[in-house]
Amino acid sequence: MKYRIVSVFMCILMVILPLQAKAGQQDPDDSLNVSGKLVYIGKGESTPWAGILFDIPAATKLKLDKQFMTLKFKLELDFMKKQLIAEHTLKLSSLQIKHDTLKSKTDSLLRIKGEEILRLQELVKKNPNDYTHWWFAGGIIAGILLSMGIYFAAAEANK
Repeated sequence: MKYRIVSVFMCILMVILPLQAKAGQQDPDDSLNVSGKLVYIGKGESTPWAGILFDIPAATKLKLDKQFMTLKFKLELDFMKKQLIAEHTLKLSSLQIKHDTLKSKTDSLLRIKGEEILRLQELVKKNPNDYTHWWFAGGIIAGILLSMGIYFAAAEANK
């Protein structure tokens, strides 16, 4: 979040600072392209208009400051961009490693569960729980007891 604020601040400065440098009169070689008047004035001479007067080193400094500030902010923005890309690449690779680890863990657990299911199925095949003979014997005994109960109930009812 703080990098976003800094980059917005830098962008605003990149727009405002060059405008402040152009606020004066035009430099001698007319490379700032500012509409204005330029007159070389000797020491002790008066100016034909009111305004700000820069000497050659001051005008050159304004021009160079603008160029270097633009370059400086561009380099700072490039650095911040590369730094953000590096941070996000690091986070992405960290998350990718975490994802791969969790996927490997899940695959291992699923493999172990599958092997356990196969082992239990083999165990069931070796020891089948076939109790059909007990159900058959139980059914015969229940039928005999039920028949005897009905017979005695009918015999008691006829007395």
